[in-house]
Amino acid sequence: MDFAKLMSAHIKKGKESAPPSNSGDKKYLKRSELEAQRQAAYRAEQEAAERAKEERLAKKRKVEEEEAAKEEERREKRQRLAEETRRRREEEEEAEERRRRKRLGLPDLPPKNRDSDGDGTPVPEDEDMAEEELVAKLRALNEPAVLFGETHRQRLKRYKKRIGADNLKAMMTDGPIPTTLQLVPEKDMKVDAKVPKDKEGREFLFRQLASYFTMVLKEWGATLARRDPEVKASYQGKQAQAAMLQALDNMRPLFKKLEKFDLADSILEPVVEIVHAAQERRYVHANDGYLKLSIGKAAWPIGVTMESYFTYPPEPESPVNHDILFRQGISPDGSDTFTPRTLIYDLKGAFGSMKKVSALYEREDEVNVDRSHVWPSKPVVQRLAPIQQSPYQAHLDAGLEPPPLDASTVRYWSDYSRLFYHPKSLVQLSEFDVNDKLMPFEKWEVGMELFEKLEREDDLVDRDLRPFVEECDGVQGIQIFTGVDDAWGGWASGWIERLRDEYGKLSIWTWGIGDQGGNTSVPREKRLQQIENASRSLQTLAEHSSVYVPMTNIPKSLPSYLSIDPNSPWHIGALQCVGLESMTIPSRLRTSDGRRGTLQDLEDTFNSTGKRRIVKLSMSIADPGVLSQKTSSDIERAEKAGSTGSHRASSGEEDALSQYDIDMFTKDYRIGVAKSGKKEHVFGCAEVSRGEWNLADDRDPHDRFGDGPAIQRFSTRLLFPLLDSFPSSAFDVGSEPRDKLAVHTGLSTSTLVADQVRAIEQIVRRMHMVSIDEREALCNGLQTIAEEYDEGWDSGSNSDEDD
Repeated sequence: MDFAKLMSAHIKKGKESAPPSNSGDKKYLKRSELEAQRQAAYRAEQEAAERAKEERLAKKRKVEEEEAAKEEERREKRQRLAEETRRRREEEEEAEERRRRKRLGLPDLPPKNRDSDGDGTPVPEDEDMAEEELVAKLRALNEPAVLFGETHRQRLKRYKKRIGADNLKAMMTDGPIPTTLQLVPEKDMKVDAKVPKDKEGREFLFRQLASYFTMVLKEWGATLARRDPEVKASYQGKQAQAAMLQALDNMRPLFKKLEKFDLADSILEPVVEIVHAAQERRYVHANDGYLKLSIGKAAWPIGVTMESYFTYPPEPESPVNHDILFRQGISPDGSDTFTPRTLIYDLKGAFGSMKKVSALYEREDEVNVDRSHVWPSKPVVQRLAPIQQSPYQAHLDAGLEPPPLDASTVRYWSDYSRLFYHPKSLVQLSEFDVNDKLMPFEKWEVGMELFEKLEREDDLVDRDLRPFVEECDGVQGIQIFTGVDDAWGGWASGWIERLRDEYGKLSIWTWGIGDQGGNTSVPREKRLQQIENASRSLQTLAEHSSVYVPMTNIPKSLPSYLSIDPNSPWHIGALQCVGLESMTIPSRLRTSDGRRGTLQDLEDTFNSTGKRRIVKLSMSIADPGVLSQKTSSDIERAEKAGSTGSHRASSGEEDALSQYDIDMFTKDYRIGVAKSGKKEHVFGCAEVSRGEWNLADDRDPHDRFGDGPAIQRFSTRLLFPLLDSFPSSAFDVGSEPRDKLAVHTGLSTSTLVADQVRAIEQIVRRMHMVSIDEREALCNGLQTIAEEYDEGWDSGSNSDEDD
């Protein structure tokens, strides 16, 4: 094949493969035609993109719908679980309330209607209405007349909820506490002193009370609202606002009772008394009526000697200010309580039958220990057998007259306690058991180590003490009562050092209780251990306390009118209570009765230098009837009976000093210690007399140019009450049984303190129970303490040791 044929074939093939041209094939195109082609291509591209977008959106909507369906399913599941949990919780609360009512002897709760939307419970006639009227009222409120599947009772409930009234006949007031009671004008709010007996009179009285309380609450709120913004923002302003809101919450249950005309006379009569006194502007009597309503006249809320100091209208005001030693609180049921401002530490088992959560705060019999949701296996609970209550406590709890106590029936200090304590006041040291022979709580270093261990784990001051201190305004001081001849001395020493760091300038009084080695009936080895513990406690407590008062369990010599069982802590505690409670009574008196003196006033008398912190306690007890007669024959008869009272010294600078029958300070150490033959010199003395004692005038403790000791006397006619919790047979001060005692007490600093401290120092120096370095440091510290009580330049030491 030649070249020409090949070329012709190739050209022919190219013509056959070329696309057919349009009828109007043009070699050249117009610009409009090119633009139309471009737009057509663009529209096709946009349509394709839109279809792709719609497909993506459809897929997204499908995914969202599926996710929404799953979320709805989960929400419904959570709602079912929440409803089931709420129902279970309500059942548990109802069961708990039924147990509480059963325990307190209250009527049982009425059966609760679980199907509140059914027709099982008929509607009361006074709250029902005809179907046509109900439909018309719903339509007037722009509400659906009938809902699908709705019954007449459900429709009526919906209407009541819409208008906001529980009773169709009731109209709620717009006061601070809305009520359905029809309030009376202010001119009709004056209530009578007596509660009417007829039904109409009682209903009108309820309306008067609701009207008066509403008016008072409105005025209270308006007064607070008119305050300056700075006052509102201050701490006191916020407290005042919180107090008003708390009062509103506390008054709501009373308003509900008034609305139902269902208020017991035991509550209605005191409320009427309070309102009547307040309307007559006798606010002190109104406050007394409130106290009577809140705590009643029963013995158990107050207790001990403070119980007899509480008075109720129409009795005159008590000379004792109860707020100093007692704090007001609120129990879980909303009632007011009065509990001591105290913090008590004791070993495991030493509280006896006393519960940490008393009846004032107790809400259930036992705590549910089932924690299956925390631990897969069921816990095994082991409980010790509870200590049975003494007959005395059982009768008090039952509201009956308690039987007399005796030394054989008193096992623990809680057996004769008449107090209810706040749960935070009782702290058990579970590391040691009471009367444990394997791990006895007897050595000083054991108590100190226990305090340091617990202090490292938790700040004891912040946890236990600070909540009580911060409740007080103008704190006089802190009083510590502790044993000093066992491990409690180490525990108290740790506490006093911590307190002095926290409250550097606060007055801290420590009452050291114990035999301190002075009881010769105790074996020698135990006596030496007691002396070592007491000496260590003496050095630390005397250094950090403002006042340290060592008190022996049994005085060296007892007057004939005392019958104290030395083996009974009950008898020993009663005698000590008479002395210390009488000595500190001036710090709790009101200014209107007797001479009031704070702890600092007493301290300034016998510790003018600030270094003589160890004082001796002495006292005398007498029959108040004999003292009041003031005849020589009666006084002579009282002296023959043994109640000698306080006498005056005969000569010298001691003429103004009183002499006492009972010395709670001096110990008889019969371990070869020479006794001093020098006469006791008194530096200062603070005396307190309860009753009509024949005493001389006091001497100004601030007069530095006067001769003789500084003497300051406080007196009050308030006698010491002997409650049924005291061993009254131990105080035989007269021919007839007495329920009150006349007491004369004194705290003094004298050279006798130096004699006692040096006697302990000589015993410790010969002991080998401690190391040489510790013994030397302890003896040097005791010598330093004793030198502060030497008279003049003479050290008064009978020791052959060089100081």
